[in-house]
Amino acid sequence: MTSPITADDLERCEDALRIASAHGTWDTALAAKIRSLVGEDLAAVVLVSLNLQSKARAKLGEGIWWCTERSLSQATPAPVAELKARWMNSSSVLDGCCGLGADTMAIAKHMGSAEVQVTAVDSDPMMVAMATENLRMNVQPAQSQVAVRQDDVATVSIATDATVHLDPDRRDDSGRKVRPEDYSPSWDVVEQILDRCAAGIVKLAPAAVIEDRPERHRLWISLGGSVREQTLLTGQAIDRAATCFGHPLIAASRTAVLVRADGSAATYTGDGDSQTGRRVEKPMEYLADPDAAIRAAGLTESFAGQYGYDMIGGPSGFLTGDTAIESDLAICEPVIWSGACDDRKLRKTLRSMNCYPWRVKTRGVSQNPNVLEKRYRQCGERPVTLWIGKGSRRQFAALTERPNAPWPTGPG
Repeated sequence: MTSPITADDLERCEDALRIASAHGTWDTALAAKIRSLVGEDLAAVVLVSLNLQSKARAKLGEGIWWCTERSLSQATPAPVAELKARWMNSSSVLDGCCGLGADTMAIAKHMGSAEVQVTAVDSDPMMVAMATENLRMNVQPAQSQVAVRQDDVATVSIATDATVHLDPDRRDDSGRKVRPEDYSPSWDVVEQILDRCAAGIVKLAPAAVIEDRPERHRLWISLGGSVREQTLLTGQAIDRAATCFGHPLIAASRTAVLVRADGSAATYTGDGDSQTGRRVEKPMEYLADPDAAIRAAGLTESFAGQYGYDMIGGPSGFLTGDTAIESDLAICEPVIWSGACDDRKLRKTLRSMNCYPWRVKTRGVSQNPNVLEKRYRQCGERPVTLWIGKGSRRQFAALTERPNAPWPTGPG
C-alpha cells in the first residue's frame, strides 16, 4: 500500500473478512467480490488474514483476527497471556511492543474497567491498526478501556505505580532473537523502563541468556508440551505471581510453569544449581521425562533430587526411580521391559508382548520418534510408550505401560 493501513481501513474491511471466512476458499469469484468492497490493496490484507484464521483461532481463541504471519508467530497464546494478566493489579498498565494485541486483550479482559488505565503501544502502524481492531472485535465493550497508539515505548510516560509488560523480542525473517542485545527496544532501554515502574513483566525467548539478580525472578512457561516463553519478573509482579501460584518465588531463583488446558498452572521452583541425583546406566521401576519448562529452566537435576530420582545420561537424559512421580510436570510411567536398543530385538519384544508404541520419547540419540512410531505400529494391539536414550556407555530401549490402558481382549 502507498500509505500506512489504519484502524479505520480494517474496520471497513471487517465485513469483507467475515464474508471471506464464511466462503472459506479464496477463489476468483470471492477475490472479485472482496476487491469490489474494499479495493485492490485492502483485498490483499484481507487475503493474508483469511489464510491465517485457523492458526489464529488455535492460538488466540474463537473470533475474527487481523494478523500477519510474523505478528501471529510473535503473539502470546491466549492461555499464557491470561495467566500473565493475573499478575497485574495496579491502576495503570502499559503493554509495550503490543504487536497484534494478544497480551493487550488478556489484560483488557482481566483489568478492564474505567478505574484502570491500560495503554498499548507499538512502533509499527500496521500492528497498532490490527491491535485496535482485534480489541474492538474480540473484547466486550465494558472491558475495552484501552488506548492503543503508535509510539516509541522508550519515551512513553510511565506512572510510578504502573505494571509494564514488554515484548522486545521483535522477530524478523531469521526468526526469534536469543541475544538481548538484538532486542528492540535495546536491553539498556528495557532496564531503564523496569527501573521506572512498580512491576515489570518481560517476555523473552526461552533460550535468551540474562543475568540472575536477587531482586528479579525468571520463569519458563510451557503450553501443550513446548516452552512458549521465558518471562522476567521484577518488583511487585513477583509477589503477584507468587500469590497466583500459591507459594513464594525465591529471590534470584527460577520457576518452571506448565499451563494446563483449563488455564490453571503447575509450577516448580528451584535455584538451578542443585547437583543431586546419581547418574545411572539403565532404567529402574519408573521412567520419567520432565516437562519442557523444567529442562529449559535448567532445573532437571533439582527436580530429580526432589523426587529421589536418578539420571540416565545426565541432565539431558531421562530420569528413573523406584516410586511414581505424581505431578503434571513430568511424564512418569512404570517400566514393563528394558534392554538393548536393537531393531530386531525390539520388534520381536513388541510382538511377543502384543504392544505397539503410541508414543516414542528419545534423548541423546539420533532416531526420529515419528519414524519409529510408524516402523513398529503393526507389532501389536496394546499401546505403550517406547523410550530410547543413552547412558554414559551405550544406548538403551524401554517400554512403559500407558496409564489406564487395558490389555486387548480376545473374542470370548
